Amino acid sequence: MSKVLIFNGSPRKKGNTATLIEEFTKALSETDTEFEIFNLHQMNINPCRFCNWCVNNNALSCVQKDDMNDLYPKLIESEEIVLASPIYWFNISAQMKLFIDRLYALHGKEGFALTKKKFANILVYGDSNPDSSGVNNAIGSLSDMIKYMNSEIVGTVHGSAYTIGDAAENKKLLKEVYELGKKFTSKI
Repeated sequence: MSKVLIFNGSPRKKGNTATLIEEFTKALSETDTEFEIFNLHQMNINPCRFCNWCVNNNALSCVQKDDMNDLYPKLIESEEIVLASPIYWFNISAQMKLFIDRLYALHGKEGFALTKKKFANILVYGDSNPDSSGVNNAIGSLSDMIKYMNSEIVGTVHGSAYTIGDAAENKKLLKEVYELGKKFTSKI
């Protein structure tokens, strides 16, 4: 069984996104599912230069020497990936966007290396209204990307939590994230 990779796109180490990831991993732990969490804000990830070195060399890696080259083999080996991000300015965080842009390097001669993976998305926003929060933009962006890769979205959970600590108080959101974790482990 491969390890579930969880990517936290929040710049806050102990923010609402981290709280939701913790609840998600409770469900994974109950089934002895292995997981690894990557806090993207603390990693050295440069923007994609669109130099096409990766595609032209069928490299499944990048010419840039940063932390993404450590992540590529893990991503290729894993079958399950979780993308967790706060909504900042009507879409996913800059940290998550940098990470996603660098997935471009996983285009190979055999197709996209993340094809047939299982994804879960966890999104949190400060607005009380999902329609004006930007979460729908984030859901659309992630859905389009995952569909492009010919992979499966097991589920997406999103909810409101503005101030640090609000997610821990949002029982409905915590339950939904926990249930997504249960659903995710049943797909593994």
